[in-house]
Amino acid sequence: MDAMTRGLLAEGHEVKLLTLATHKHPWQPEDVDPSYREKTGVEAVHIDTAINKVDALANVLTGDSYNISRFHAPAFERLLIRTMQRQVFDVVIFESLFTAPYLPLVRQYCDGALILRAHNVEHRIWELLASETERPSKRIYLNHLADRLKSYEVNALRDFDAVLAISEDDKKHFTSLGCTSPILTLPFGLDVTEMPTASPGPVEHVFHIGAMDWHPNIQGVTWFLDHVWPAVLKELPEAQLKLAGRKFEEVERFNRKNTTVLGEVEHAWDVMTEPGIMVIPLLSGSGMRIKAIEAMSAGRPVVSTSIGMEGIHGEHGTHFFIADDANSFAQRIIDLHTNPSLSTALGTNARALVEASFTNERLVGACIDHISRIFDL
Repeated sequence: MDAMTRGLLAEGHEVKLLTLATHKHPWQPEDVDPSYREKTGVEAVHIDTAINKVDALANVLTGDSYNISRFHAPAFERLLIRTMQRQVFDVVIFESLFTAPYLPLVRQYCDGALILRAHNVEHRIWELLASETERPSKRIYLNHLADRLKSYEVNALRDFDAVLAISEDDKKHFTSLGCTSPILTLPFGLDVTEMPTASPGPVEHVFHIGAMDWHPNIQGVTWFLDHVWPAVLKELPEAQLKLAGRKFEEVERFNRKNTTVLGEVEHAWDVMTEPGIMVIPLLSGSGMRIKAIEAMSAGRPVVSTSIGMEGIHGEHGTHFFIADDANSFAQRIIDLHTNPSLSTALGTNARALVEASFTNERLVGACIDHISRIFDL
């Protein structure tokens, strides 16, 4: 969302930014550059998205999607109304499906183009989580959430004037769901000026970055530690693994042999620019992994499942490695550890791919030009 905002500002557009803050993602204005706050006029409303068992049960009975309803807040509606009464907007971009409940209200006050920026095919995440869940009662409930979310997502896709998909794979899914609005692809991009100096070369450790309050990350890291890491240590007993991200330190089962739990780090770039191999062991999910683009921009070799690299159209073996079973995943890590020229080549090619295909200026500029033509702006 920040990349999108910065891209719009860089293209010379006037931007007004409204945001929902949660306990997981609080609004801390002191951490935001003052010029950014001034240019965007950013305003935030805090909402409580913590799981409430009573509300969850009520949604089961009413048929509403609990995933979505948690993000509706009257205070944010009031902020929207006040903003639209004061300013006229050519385009309103709704970041993620979870902002869709505000679409009817915005439609009442704004005659500009209303566009959904879809970060994922949201219901797919829950379908995959359900399929990987062994406990019957939990699997039934996750399937229920997935069904409700799918129904909501299908209807929402039809209500927006256009959809910005984050990958070609997601665009195909939206089309298959019956979306008849224009669908454009806008991947995540990095500002060239903010890219770190690339550091391709031999590797000294393995690392993972991801928040442990997101179920697909917990699932993937658990699989990696149970099935992949032991196979790596069997061949490379001195290999080291670093785990970074929010809530890691709260999960005791992540404390394994030759593993250092860094927890939440102040600057992710500090981890990404060290001489390590990034692993993305996702078994469920949708959209695009921003951390993969960031690691590749730093010249780090990446080993991932197919799901982890969705939307990143490089070549396996040239820009990254894809491995969907534990033995293959482990072998790729071993190969990179024992072959410095291979890790150097993969990192060099990864950086080149990001520079050619994932710069924010090029992506956002081209997308806005397309939107301007569609809606005659």
